[in-house]
Amino acid sequence: MRYCTRADIGNAMPLRTLIQLSNDDPAAQQPNEVVIEDGVRQAAELVDGYLRGRYDLPLNPVPTVLRDAVVYLARHWLYQRRPEGALPDSVKDNRKDTIKLLESIRDGVVTLGMPGGEAAPEPGEIRVRARRQQFGPNLWERYR
Repeated sequence: MRYCTRADIGNAMPLRTLIQLSNDDPAAQQPNEVVIEDGVRQAAELVDGYLRGRYDLPLNPVPTVLRDAVVYLARHWLYQRRPEGALPDSVKDNRKDTIKLLESIRDGVVTLGMPGGEAAPEPGEIRVRARRQQFGPNLWERYR
């Protein structure tokens, strides 16, 4: 869990809810850590997708805004595992807001405040093409 800890996920929702969302066994007494880890992995990959090309990954230290983003996205993923239940409005709204924030970071509207404050250069090369020079030094000398 690079962007967030297991405790961060546990703080985002009650233990009983986490047990119900992460386990397929209704009699389970503990959360399924493998399922939680999978949700966090997927959320972290989505965040990386928005940051790639703008920042050098992995980020160190991880800004708290990204920790919260991964927690919100992982929580949404856990709720989506249960299609028979309705997603709470707060979970849907948090996901929408998180995606908007990630788009703003990607577009450079919001910065992460990383040390140095510099974004990573875009990959690739730039090629420039120009016409042949029509006015050489000899021609310009005539106009002096």
